[in-house]
Amino acid sequence: MRASGATWAKLEILIGLAAVSTGHLLSIYTIVHAGPTWFWRFLAASVLLQTLGGYLALAGHRSHLYQSQNKLAAYLAALLRQQADDRP
Repeated sequence: MRASGATWAKLEILIGLAAVSTGHLLSIYTIVHAGPTWFWRFLAASVLLQTLGGYLALAGHRSHLYQSQNKLAAYLAALLRQQADDRP
């Protein structure tokens, strides 16, 4: 089963925001609880999650915008074509 473009774009946004939130929570956990052996590893993982999650959310948002613009352009083209056909 294949997800439609709009569904996939919204799913990208949701997964990206979840990754960013997880990265934030991991950084807070790291600052408060992590010992010296795990501190830099957890910090690097949190930065990676925040960066990649933010990129995924923005990519999903961009896809959603492009799809919406394409639908709107097709609608306007059909509307203009209909108005041109209705003129004498």
